[in-house]
Amino acid sequence: MESRGKIIIALSNKDTNNKLKSLLIQEGYEILALCTSGNELIRMVMQYSPDLVLVGYKFKDMSLLDVYEKLYDFTSFLALVNDSYRSFIEDSDIYCIGTKVTGILLKNSIDIIFQGKKRILKLQQQVQNLEHTLEDRKIIEKAKGKIMDDKNITEDEAFRYIQKFSMNLGKKMSEVAKLILYDKL
Repeated sequence: MESRGKIIIALSNKDTNNKLKSLLIQEGYEILALCTSGNELIRMVMQYSPDLVLVGYKFKDMSLLDVYEKLYDFTSFLALVNDSYRSFIEDSDIYCIGTKVTGILLKNSIDIIFQGKKRILKLQQQVQNLEHTLEDRKIIEKAKGKIMDDKNITEDEAFRYIQKFSMNLGKKMSEVAKLILYDKL
């Protein structure tokens, strides 16, 4: 069975860690490590790069916010916290659920986080593609300007000039435009 996601469980209580591990393994998640201290969690996240850390608010050596400060770029956090601690982490992007959690609530919460991460990755890819397209267009525009100046032709003619070389050479128009700009064509 394919893993639904890689998780590190980091609560100060070992028994709770083990119960959550059993529950999440049954649901198809891969549990990479169980941690009871903040320093151990930091090491495990750096070593395993989990998709999510299921975490409590306090460890014997630091708080969740201390750990979060070091790891927020590396993974997502789902905190099991009671209402009195929830207010401390409201300003961060740590997901929270209460400590009286059912298996279904935990599974659904994790699934929502993973769906959000997939959506973010898809949007980042779209942004990257748009940035490349924009760069290509800028290069083509510069090459058109150079051709228009060098050959004293219109913008449409300059575009067709690049387009023709692109087809003849079997290269992208942006690649041909670079060749034109660097006087290689």
